[in-house]
Amino acid sequence: MERTTLDCEEHQTELLEELKSMFEEGLLVDVTMCIQNHRIPCHRAVLAAASPYFRAMFTSDLHESRQQEVWLRETDPDAIRLLIGYAYSGKLEITSANAQSLLSTASLLQMSAVQKACAKFMESQLDESNCVGIQCFASVHNCEELCTKAKEFIEKNFTSVCRTEEFLELPLDKIVDIVSSDELNVEKEETVYEAVVTWVSHDMKNRRQHLGELMLHLRFPLVGVKFLTDVVYQNPVLLESEKGRVLIRNIRMFLENPEKVYSASNTKDPFPLRSGMIQPEHCILLVGGIDQNKPSAINCYNPLTREAFFMATFPECEERARYYCVEDPAVIVTEDNSIYAAGGNYIYHANYGESPSEEDSVSFDDFEDEESVRKDVYFYDNDHNKWVARAPMLFPKSNFTLASVDNKIYSFGGLTLNQHPTEIVETYDIEKNQWNYVGMMPTTLVDLSSVVLRGEIYLLGGRTGVGAHNIVMKFDPRKNEWNSLAGMPTPRFNFGACVIDNEILVAGGQIYSHSTNVIRRDALRSCEIYNVEANQWRQGPELTEEMYNVGLMHVNGCVYAMGTSEYQRSPFRIYRYNVVCRLDLSRKCWEQVESDLCDIRSYASVAAKLYTRKLSQVFRPEVDT
Repeated sequence: MERTTLDCEEHQTELLEELKSMFEEGLLVDVTMCIQNHRIPCHRAVLAAASPYFRAMFTSDLHESRQQEVWLRETDPDAIRLLIGYAYSGKLEITSANAQSLLSTASLLQMSAVQKACAKFMESQLDESNCVGIQCFASVHNCEELCTKAKEFIEKNFTSVCRTEEFLELPLDKIVDIVSSDELNVEKEETVYEAVVTWVSHDMKNRRQHLGELMLHLRFPLVGVKFLTDVVYQNPVLLESEKGRVLIRNIRMFLENPEKVYSASNTKDPFPLRSGMIQPEHCILLVGGIDQNKPSAINCYNPLTREAFFMATFPECEERARYYCVEDPAVIVTEDNSIYAAGGNYIYHANYGESPSEEDSVSFDDFEDEESVRKDVYFYDNDHNKWVARAPMLFPKSNFTLASVDNKIYSFGGLTLNQHPTEIVETYDIEKNQWNYVGMMPTTLVDLSSVVLRGEIYLLGGRTGVGAHNIVMKFDPRKNEWNSLAGMPTPRFNFGACVIDNEILVAGGQIYSHSTNVIRRDALRSCEIYNVEANQWRQGPELTEEMYNVGLMHVNGCVYAMGTSEYQRSPFRIYRYNVVCRLDLSRKCWEQVESDLCDIRSYASVAAKLYTRKLSQVFRPEVDT
């Protein structure tokens, strides 16, 4: 052996520790930083390596590059001391007391990592009393993300923020920015009017002249006529300004002839509703899966209006040049309408992007897929229409079920690596963003369903290998206890389940057929109802057709079933389409709402309330014309 290479992973750490030790002992220091009456001896090379500001100072022709003492004026000595300590250690304690000072000093010294860390910390500290000040501070220091987050906090909590001292001390231009926003979370425009009047009253002498101008940014067509007559028209400060008097005349003219104002407007809606005035819509979501359209055309559907929308897919599906998708994830909507998605098979369809668009020419079975089982967990942020990463599960899995109880999410069953069934149970603490191992299920189950009733979790059906189960088990998360209950009359997997009047309804799904030489998965249309008190099952009304991958859910007081149906178009082609049915409880029968909504497969369906105006609406000629 003529040569070798030493690659010491500990070298960087040891070097930094030695430099820190020399700094603390004052060895080989070559410059002293002076801040007010503080002196900090240190090494030019270390400061220059940690800060572009110091690098430019010490490597240029500036006189500071030759001085033994360098003065930093108009800076916080405590912040400078902490940042110099960070340069030697890579560690920095950020607190509520020092975050702003550290951020502004780090901004001066161009220490971007510290600046970002301080901004992130301040973002976590936002509340009604400080959000206005933080937004102004972030704007001055060009922290765009923190500024945006603070602005969103102000808008979302406007009814509380508008009463704080920080809000009342804002200058005119900042008030205009806020009251002009479409995103104010107010139920009525009167709240914005009262906030403006309160701001003016806080310094009446200097602000009364601005009331008329501010009122131009309010949406008086959204205000009740009685409030206009009794309050707005009688405001003496508004009446004393020319702008105010013109505004009142215009409001009266609008009330007399609103069509004239709307027709003269160049915008679609000259007086758009504020965010808080728009009620969320109860929709059916199709999360994950693969669609023959690219990207998926429909994954959010309002069964009341039959409108369809496209919500964001998982980040990895959007970022890849070729077609990646997440099949068979698990999704849960918690008691407070928060949407979480977990796991699934992360699949790359090699030929998908190049395949012809004609449905007859596409066969998913022809693809040789590379896949890996995920343990990723995402929370859906409806305000920004994106999935936000949360702490991953302890174990990767797909084809499993989630249940939500007491601000915790429980994971049951499914397939893990190499398509092995798993009986592992783990739980996610939403507040702590942390997963913990709970124990094992009595048996392994795949493609099972779960419901929650009175704080207890019921697990139903599923499969292992080529066998379907009729198993029903009850899990008490508080006691960590399992109980076996009366089995379903029909074994099934890939089916839907929900609670109706303290009973459990199951519908659709699949069962293995051995009637030929080939083992097949046959879809079911049967429904069965479990009486919890009597521990007995009975037959329910059949679905309109056989379907699998079924989601049963409550939407606007009705029970809906969303599932996949298919038929053999030729010996080599299977046509799949998604059906939506509604249960008529009075007639005890299912009615078909959609016969072919879309052709996504291997998705998870749930119902949740969404602000659909944040999404892209999908034009459906049969509905929207």
